[in-house]
Amino acid sequence: MHFCSLSSPLHFFLGVWWSIALGASIVEAFSTTSPMLQHQNREHPARRRIFAYNSFVRESKPLCAISRTSKEEQIAQEKSLTKNVIFRAPLLDYGYAPTVQELQVGELAQKPMLLYLPGFDGTYICPFIQFPELGTEFDIRCMTVGMDDRSTFKELIDNVLYFIQQLDDERPIYIAGESFGGILACEVANTMLSLDTARDFPSIKGLILINPATSYDRSALQAAGPPVAKLPSLSYPFGLAKLLPLFTDEFSFPQLLLILNAKALPSVIDTPAREAYMGRVAISLPTKLDYMSQGTLRWRLTEWLSTGCERVQATLKDLSNKSQLRTLIVAGENDETLPSTEEAKRLAALLPNSKTHVVQGAGHASTCGSRADIAAAIRSSFPELQGTSSDKRTAMKKEAISGKGPYFGMTERYDRASIGLNPMKYWSNENYLPTEIRSEQSSNGEFSTLIYEPKSPQ
Repeated sequence: MHFCSLSSPLHFFLGVWWSIALGASIVEAFSTTSPMLQHQNREHPARRRIFAYNSFVRESKPLCAISRTSKEEQIAQEKSLTKNVIFRAPLLDYGYAPTVQELQVGELAQKPMLLYLPGFDGTYICPFIQFPELGTEFDIRCMTVGMDDRSTFKELIDNVLYFIQQLDDERPIYIAGESFGGILACEVANTMLSLDTARDFPSIKGLILINPATSYDRSALQAAGPPVAKLPSLSYPFGLAKLLPLFTDEFSFPQLLLILNAKALPSVIDTPAREAYMGRVAISLPTKLDYMSQGTLRWRLTEWLSTGCERVQATLKDLSNKSQLRTLIVAGENDETLPSTEEAKRLAALLPNSKTHVVQGAGHASTCGSRADIAAAIRSSFPELQGTSSDKRTAMKKEAISGKGPYFGMTERYDRASIGLNPMKYWSNENYLPTEIRSEQSSNGEFSTLIYEPKSPQ
């Protein structure tokens, strides 16, 4: 569960504001005609297959048609809505130059995989600033779920397992789940480690749970969310607004101002290529964040969070007997959505080979934001990733740790400049390498494979 999932209107306007501050004249670069979003059909020897699950077998029905029906009919109609689950490579999506260069020479396929499972907003927006540093260790893949999706909890699990089964290599895999994705991650890990199914999957090297919604049944969201889903349609946006304080913290907005005013940057954004990537994502936010309808909210609170939280309790007992599984539990200190710090302690006592990491001052939506160095926390928990290089931090930079208030997690700009990177440089040759993305359908039309290829020189 994420702030952006319930507060899409606020994120939309915040994204617009950020876009204006960074250079409104280039917002159109992220329209559907952008080279980054076009699906080309050229072949390239360094192409990389990324499996995606798209089940568009059933006709989508508008929510306005779901009225004056029985509860059973309503559930049946909602289940028939379009299914849209895709596994993407975020750094390749946004043309992050170092990762595209690794794709070109075949190095990306040699890295262990980090599979990120999102909150019930279904996007990878919340942790996006962490991906460049994580990309120094991993080939990052993210599950995305369309806002109109009505998959069942079991279908989501099956989608993830099918994606993992279809990987064409034997690389180790680390699974990270944030909020609702933490529930999915537990279920997937348990299946991968079960004696009767383990042979069907690659080796799972670690599990990372970030504010996992395994505590949803004891949360403020569980008390406040369902009543909003039942409001009259005209009152629904106002109900969402009342939920926003659950997801925010006192530092997120001041830290955004520090970035916009070139006073500081998140500690993990420390090169021009990373700042350019951050800017491209920020400018794209208005086109990426969809409004969560009342029907979607109702479905996901009930069918995903409630159902998942109930089911995962038994799964956690199974995982407590799997001492070979190493787990990192990350919690936002000021998470008001879920009792994440309490849950981290409970899970650490339950899972035998686990560590915890609390992100100081972070709320639910910003635990993977500017106040964290998630890659450093992961390296600290999984020694095989540490290596011998001094660049492989196992803790956040000292300057970032010593910062007070909104400066915690932030560092001085890498170039000591008094103004941010010129937005026109976001797409310069040294900071942006586009990829071509195309889709290959399976014979039955239910599945597709996304093909990422370096874009051929003009």
